[in-house]
Amino acid sequence: MSKHNVALIFGGCTPEHEVSIVTAHQVCLALQENHHVVPIYVTKTGEWLTGDALRDLSTFTNGTLPHASDFDKVAVEFHPEPKFVINAKHWLGQKVQKRTVLPIDVVFPAIHGMHGEDGTLQGLLELMNLPYVGAGVVGSAVGMDKIMMKAVLNENELPILPYLWWTQHAWETQCDEIIKDVETTLTYPLFVKPAMGGSSIGVSHVKNQTELVSAVGVAGHYSRRILVEKAVEDPVEINCAVMGTEEPTPSVCEQPITQANFLSFDDKYIHQEEESSGMAGADRKIPAPISEKLSLHIQGLATRTFQVLDCAGVARIDFLVDVDQNVYVNEINTIPGSYSYYLWVHQGIEFPKLVSELIDLALTVHAEKNSLTYTYTTNLLSQADASLAKLKSDGKLGTTA
Repeated sequence: MSKHNVALIFGGCTPEHEVSIVTAHQVCLALQENHHVVPIYVTKTGEWLTGDALRDLSTFTNGTLPHASDFDKVAVEFHPEPKFVINAKHWLGQKVQKRTVLPIDVVFPAIHGMHGEDGTLQGLLELMNLPYVGAGVVGSAVGMDKIMMKAVLNENELPILPYLWWTQHAWETQCDEIIKDVETTLTYPLFVKPAMGGSSIGVSHVKNQTELVSAVGVAGHYSRRILVEKAVEDPVEINCAVMGTEEPTPSVCEQPITQANFLSFDDKYIHQEEESSGMAGADRKIPAPISEKLSLHIQGLATRTFQVLDCAGVARIDFLVDVDQNVYVNEINTIPGSYSYYLWVHQGIEFPKLVSELIDLALTVHAEKNSLTYTYTTNLLSQADASLAKLKSDGKLGTTA
């Protein structure tokens, strides 16, 4: 196994900032067995920092998040070629500044939600021509946007729940018409969700018009587009992770446990059996107590969803099952909490092996991208030059002083 310099990027300008920190430190521990980790922490205000102390979770749990003055700042430079660069004062353990290029072979994104899981970070890494773990720009962007995701899944005949959506502007200017449309098209109870986001932040379960109006106000704090969908009565939630690229492999299915209508942020991350187990500590049954037939059906739907959305690496697809055993795709997480390592452990893939396999996949995908042709030679410019010259001679273009 090759030892790589892995940039672990986490934190971010996202409501899931703290969740990202937990995921990153679990990934860091797993990576350190076989690779050198270069931690890059993105603060809530958007500063990029690096330093050895960022590998230690206690740096984040002493009551305050790291302060920029205590770490080296990371900048992205595109001359003569893209690089992560720092003025290394702390990184080199010295009290003098020295401009240093971070030695990075591959990037491991661990930012959940906006500005990390939504295609924006992936776009930057594409421009830098750096290999990175996980879905590309399109898979990340569509997977994060619940409205776009549902449209793509519906087009590909994957089962989804009935839904409607609108913008904040539309709600502010014609909320009465929207409410009428909702109550004509759908029936309570409903779920109201921000189109962008995860970890159940901003999500509400509503049973009447008053609750609907209030929930739209909450969701509007996190996204300018709002989704409302039919709620499944007494649903069973089943999750399945998928790993790979062209021929992905599904994991064992799990059943998260909650007494509420849906898994809240607290259900997912706060109420844990063991503090050390991180996000894997949420109550869950692995494997899910469902029939083999239903399990195979869900694994097939998970794999198909992964492929339709053009994902790579590891993603977790969440499903809802009603009392008649109808299965609906609820959402996809292209950077799932803890990278869903706890599902792969049940298939004999320990976390260090999982992250190394993800790095190998990233390098393979990157090599395939770079084997494509990105140029095309034509005589377009010479023709354009002749056309412009004729327009000038005919007086159809203005002259310049």
